[in-house]
Amino acid sequence: MAEDCGIWASWYDLTKDGEAEYLAWLHEEHIPSALARPGFKWAAHYRLEHRASPSPTHKIKAFIEDPGLGRGGEFILIFGAGSAHDFLDPAPDDLLKSYDPRSQEMLARRTGERTAYFTEVGRVDGPEIAKRGPGLTPGPMIQLGAYRAKDPVWDLDFALWYLHDRLANLREMKGCIGARKLVSLGGWARHGILYEFDSLAG
Repeated sequence: MAEDCGIWASWYDLTKDGEAEYLAWLHEEHIPSALARPGFKWAAHYRLEHRASPSPTHKIKAFIEDPGLGRGGEFILIFGAGSAHDFLDPAPDDLLKSYDPRSQEMLARRTGERTAYFTEVGRVDGPEIAKRGPGLTPGPMIQLGAYRAKDPVWDLDFALWYLHDRLANLREMKGCIGARKLVSLGGWARHGILYEFDSLAG
């Protein structure tokens, strides 16, 4: 069994004003503090690579019709833990209240934020698996999709497709470090898929 089956992902945007201060706080204070919590294994922070976007005629994102759903996506902060339950003790609301005023002010700078707590149901290693690191941390280039089926009766079809088709093909895909199929504990997303690559070209 994998050592890091829990994934906590947060998508969000930042205004340019104060971005450098926020990023310094995140990497130098917030992430190290989070990694000291029981069960936490790793953290990774990514900025959207706009060169990876498809042509203007391709629909990049589709959102459910929920006015309360944040639509940020310039940054993704991901934590890995032994279990998704490691993210729930203390509960997310209680954790937020426990932060010092500076941390709360920094977190409040995020706009369009949406969060998901996932548990892994399966993973495959690609031909570039040796490039993962350090440790269990995902590769330098990722795609992290989160969604729900229009009809829950399709959930099993998704599971079968990922197991027998999509994930199976990634084992031989050039540039692929690996991939993880995820399901959420609750909230706006039901499914997640985390792809890891060694480069933008991959």
